Amino acid sequence: MKHFLLGTIVGSAVGVVISCLKDSDGNRPGKPLKDEFDGAKHDTARLTTAIKKAKKASHDLVESLPEAERTISDISDDIEKYSEHIQPIVNDLEQRSNTLGQNMNNFDQKK
Repeated sequence: MKHFLLGTIVGSAVGVVISCLKDSDGNRPGKPLKDEFDGAKHDTARLTTAIKKAKKASHDLVESLPEAERTISDISDDIEKYSEHIQPIVNDLEQRSNTLGQNMNNFDQKK
C-alpha cells in the first residue's frame, strides 16, 4: 500500500509537470487529446439527438398508421364502387365496338 501511494503521488506530479510543458508551436501535450475528446462528445450528442428524432418519427408513424389504413380502405371502396358504376358503360362500349367491327367486315366483304 505504501508503494502504491508513493507511485500515485509521483505519477500525479509527473503528469502535472508534463501538462505544463509546451512544444515549439506553443501547444501542450494534452491538446490533441482534448480535441479528440471534444469531438467524441460532439459526436455522442449528435447521435443522441438522432436517436431521439428516430424514436419520435417511429412514434408518429405508429400513431398515423390507423388513419392511413382507413384512407387506403376508403380509396379501395371508392375504386370498387366506381368500377361497378362504369361496368355497364364498358359493356355497352364493347358491344358497340363488336357491332362496328362486324359492320366493317360486312362492308369489306360486299366490295
